[in-house]
Amino acid sequence: MSDHEGAVLDTKAVNTNWNGGPLQLLVNQSVTIPQTPNGTTIFAATNQATQNNAGQLVLTSGGGAPTTLGVPALSNSPTILINNWQANNLGVTNTSINNITPILVQAVGPGMPGIQPLTLNAGMPTQMAPGQCAQANASPQWMQLVLQVTGATLGVIGVIGGPQDASGNNAYAIQVNAPSNTGPGTGMTPPPGYYATTTSNTYTYQFNWGSSLIFVANLSPSTAQAVAATLRTL
Repeated sequence: MSDHEGAVLDTKAVNTNWNGGPLQLLVNQSVTIPQTPNGTTIFAATNQATQNNAGQLVLTSGGGAPTTLGVPALSNSPTILINNWQANNLGVTNTSINNITPILVQAVGPGMPGIQPLTLNAGMPTQMAPGQCAQANASPQWMQLVLQVTGATLGVIGVIGGPQDASGNNAYAIQVNAPSNTGPGTGMTPPPGYYATTTSNTYTYQFNWGSSLIFVANLSPSTAQAVAATLRTL
């Protein structure tokens, strides 16, 4: 067994009652959500190392096998994992090889304990700082969700709501002020975990989900500008 493998066994739990809010994990530190929603959750991780250190997380839930998630170095774009952990617990451990590899983690979803979402008012922009979320009941008609960052910083937004896809998830991760245009209508495949990216500072998502909840979370880096989310009827 290597020294690093031995160190991983001696992990330190920094929060065993984590509500998914933004939290930095140092190497060998761990957090646990005691019970996840029985629905889609968006998990985001950002490597905060100033050196070119590749990051690594191990996620555990219930009695299932651990999942290893790579978190690239020197990237402001969070690594996104969308999953339904089916009301089981969720444990996250920083198992990066280099000891100077802090990773910012966040998990969001409607109704998670301790998270107080803002109200997403129809026709009015709701400003969300990094780490904040908002929600509203959508009208039973065609609607648009307009996501905008007025400055030049990267904006990463998670959206949950509507019918489930073939894998049982109903979440979308979107980037504005991104390096490239990807996703529906572009002919380009978005990065893993993402629905779409755009070089514009604005992205408009059009939907008709009936009368159902729409949940929006700002997953942007802590140094980014606020995201304005506007819900409008058509």
